[in-house]
Amino acid sequence: MLASVATLFFARHLPFQLFPNGVQIAIWVAVSGIASLAVLTACYVVIRYPYISLVPTSDQDVFSKQFVSPRLLYVAKFVFVLGILGFAVLMAGKLFDSNGFQIKQAALLLYFCVLFLFTLFLCFWYQPLRHPTVATFIRATLGIGLVLAPVILPILMIGSIRCRRLLDAEERLKRSSGSEREMFN
Repeated sequence: MLASVATLFFARHLPFQLFPNGVQIAIWVAVSGIASLAVLTACYVVIRYPYISLVPTSDQDVFSKQFVSPRLLYVAKFVFVLGILGFAVLMAGKLFDSNGFQIKQAALLLYFCVLFLFTLFLCFWYQPLRHPTVATFIRATLGIGLVLAPVILPILMIGSIRCRRLLDAEERLKRSSGSEREMFN
């Protein structure tokens, strides 16, 4: 994911006018391919291994560490939500200019509304142990994929259903093996 974002960033600053049209197209196809591969890999991980966030790491990565101050965390969440809301309002203002209402504007407005609701969920209801699929998605995309959350929402739902089913099966297996041990004792 970091490689795809770095590639997008550096490709944006290339002096494209110096290259022929064919090379320009090839560069953007390669950059888009790397970014698509990163997103598709994250989607595969979320569907195939939605419980990865439940596995502790030996080096305690940045996503397993928590803020020390609950008040500072609350302030950060509040500022983050206000920032996303302000960005959505500014984008809505720019979208509805004198050209009137268009389908592109409606789609972008819907996208930002879903992103805002997902941000509210992340700030006030999300807990990594209760929502392991979302935690896996954040870990797989290094947090960068949260911008794509409205598009990836169906993948998160499929991964969440699969995770719940796998965890329930594991729980039933533990209970059945525990009851068998009691029978032999």
